[in-house]
Parts: sequence; structure tokens; C-alpha cells
Amino acid sequence: MFRKDGKLFGKISIIDIAAVLLILALVVGVGLRFTGGPGTELGQRNTYECVVKVKTVRDYTVNALKKGGEVYDKTTKEYIGTIVNVTSEPAADHMQLADGSHAMAPAENRHHAYVTIAFTGKESAEGYFTSANQQIGTGGTLVLNAKWAECEGTVVDVYPAK
Repeated sequence: MFRKDGKLFGKISIIDIAAVLLILALVVGVGLRFTGGPGTELGQRNTYECVVKVKTVRDYTVNALKKGGEVYDKTTKEYIGTIVNVTSEPAADHMQLADGSHAMAPAENRHHAYVTIAFTGKESAEGYFTSANQQIGTGGTLVLNAKWAECEGTVVDVYPAK
């Protein structure tokens, strides 16, 4: 079967076979990376929404987020989605009182903002993914870079858009 010159059946080199197998493995690996792997339907993209809680920000930041627009991840510069809604509530902080006890006290001129972002992506057994293949999941952190504001928040909910 193998001859002294290292060829299979006298025509194909073992090195050639190894190179072809390596290229096939790379193609399969790249395909799985960008299609989401087994269990996801290829090309099926849907619209989802995630709610991000941004804690203790000024009125200016809340108003800037309410202007809407596209949102990008600050570190990766990848497009996440579009702001579709922003609500806010007065922020409160833990305060230590003179007697050593703790109480919640309103934080002056500060708010917690709830930013709803619509994004196109897919859902798999591992969670929700944006079109740039960034995972969005409850409890995860997003560093939002919008046109008018930049802030960090925690994802509190992800669901299919209505």
C-alpha cells in the first residue's frame, strides 16, 4: 500500500492527505463559528429585544438615551441594535446612618434607566445572539455606545420582539 517514497498507491502523498484534512477541518470550524453550530437553523434571523438597566446616571444621560439611535458595543465596536424605549426611576443608594444602621436614601439628581434595545439575531440552546454573533443574556453586562451617550448596564431581560 505505502511505498518507500511515502506515497499512497504510488500517486498520493501522505503529506497531501494531511493538508487536505487540515483544510477541511478549518472550513468546518469556521462554518460552525459563524452559523451557530449544530441545533440552530442556518440563516434564520429574528428580531429580539433586550432591556438593559443602567444604574445611577444623571438626567443628561437619560435624556440622551431617550433620543434613541443605534447602539454599538464599546469594546468590540460591533453593532448591537437600536434603542426603542427608555424609562427611568429615581435612584436610591445605601447610606450608613449615624447609629451604624443602613437605609436606602434617594440619590440626588440620579436615575436608573431601563433601555430597551431591538436587535436582529438568533436564538439557540446557548441563548440569544446578535447578528454579529455577540451573546446577549440576562445578567450579562453591556457597555453601550450610542450617538448621544455612553454607559454600562446589566441585561435584565431578553425576549422575542412583539
